[in-house]
Amino acid sequence: MEKLLSVARKVDDRKKAFFSVDGAENFYLTSFRSTFGIAVVTGDGRFYFFTDGRYIERAEKEVKGFTVLKWEGWEKLIGFLKSEGIETLIVDPNRVKLSTVKKLSHFSIDEEEGFLSEFRAVKSEEELSLITRTVQIAELSLKSVLHLLKPGTTEVEFRRELLSAFFRFGGEGEAFPTIVASGPNSSVPHWETGRREIREGDVVIVDFGTVYRGYVSDITRTFLVGNVPSQLREIYDAVREAQEVGIRELRSGKSCRSVDRAVREFLKRKGLGDYFVHSLGHGIGVEVHEAPTLSPKSEEVLRRGNVVTVEPGVYVPGLGGVRIEDDCFVTEERAFTLVSLER
Repeated sequence: MEKLLSVARKVDDRKKAFFSVDGAENFYLTSFRSTFGIAVVTGDGRFYFFTDGRYIERAEKEVKGFTVLKWEGWEKLIGFLKSEGIETLIVDPNRVKLSTVKKLSHFSIDEEEGFLSEFRAVKSEEELSLITRTVQIAELSLKSVLHLLKPGTTEVEFRRELLSAFFRFGGEGEAFPTIVASGPNSSVPHWETGRREIREGDVVIVDFGTVYRGYVSDITRTFLVGNVPSQLREIYDAVREAQEVGIRELRSGKSCRSVDRAVREFLKRKGLGDYFVHSLGHGIGVEVHEAPTLSPKSEEVLRRGNVVTVEPGVYVPGLGGVRIEDDCFVTEERAFTLVSLER
């Protein structure tokens, strides 16, 4: 309930309300998953959740802290909000369609990007517990299928077996399309898993994560299959060290940009700076990409309770790539890695 009251305090006007039609934002507020819902939070602490006949019975039982109302069309919704004295709706322009905003022309509209980001970025004890559990499920799943990561297995076959393992160990499917990138494909950071067979001497990147009770994990490991070229082994060692540099930099009050810079400078000293082509990491939670972002352009500062990925990578076209990624919990003085898989 404190989470909802914090959002209401940010709205800070009884005639205003935060208005959300976004599935992830609604789940964060209500802990209820549906393909259709509207959450409304007023500045004086009134909370309304509208959903249709497919979900109303379950929502009435499961949604806590909100008055649950059956969706009966835009006209009824607008009439209800007007009767409650609401004159202005706050919307996140990145999470609402223009067509929806046009339907709300009876109200003044305040656009505020990332309205909930500051709340979502700091995880509660319950959220940390859920993320820790989804990390554990992902780890158990990978370990159970590692014997298949061998010459003759295709990328898509390995992905299929890993997906099956997610369900077997209590997960709810993939948090995102699992990347299995073997051999030369590993030099493409966001390779689309294909039908190439893993071969002796390959580097294989596996970027994977599952979902548990609505929260996600995001882990990457790079595997060396057989006799891998020495240059790739050296790159692997450099990326592993770079990740350790990044994790050591994490603490409350540290700028996200400076954490990214420390890793980038380390790889530059190794002669690999030009091959690190993406940001160092990002927050995770209800979605696989949340605030804060560890990047050269980030203006965010780490806070206690952030859960962020640290995922340096080096990608050399024609040779291959290496990426190592862990999910880390930020505290006042340091960060704790939630992932126990060997690197």
